[in-house]
Amino acid sequence: MIYSPKAVANFFIDIAKRAGEPLSPMKLQKLVYYAHGWYAGFTGSPLIDESVEAWQYGPVIPSLYHEFKKFGSGQITSKATQFTKDFELQEVPAPSEEDIRKFLTSVWNSYGKYTGLTLSQMTHAADSPWDITWKKAGNIRSVDIPFSEIEAHFNQAVRNSTQAAQK
Repeated sequence: MIYSPKAVANFFIDIAKRAGEPLSPMKLQKLVYYAHGWYAGFTGSPLIDESVEAWQYGPVIPSLYHEFKKFGSGQITSKATQFTKDFELQEVPAPSEEDIRKFLTSVWNSYGKYTGLTLSQMTHAADSPWDITWKKAGNIRSVDIPFSEIEAHFNQAVRNSTQAAQK
């Protein structure tokens, strides 16, 4: 199943609140990106139904940027919303499937301890999907990171972690 980035974001907002952890827009961006990447690496399919773009501070999902930019570098204090077909504003429900919730919890357990800035620096690693796209685009903001780049990068990470676990 494929999800709205806002649904995945709201899952992380819930889990951060339960954990008593502050969650900035940058950290949320990177958590959703890592969830999307690892999901792609394991399944070969996208987790979210929106392209990820290469911006100066790493991968960005535009709908999340616009939803949460009002918080600046501060803590997010409300969930992502969307308009219904009747033009009413409603909170986007987080994924309810148990396997996806377990997967997202695993992503949180791996990356939730890092700050947004640290996660951003991690996404800038040499030969990462962001790095490859940013260099090819000549540092032009808002260029889509090809899903194939994300999938290949995280698939290799899955293979590397599987091999390390077998040793």
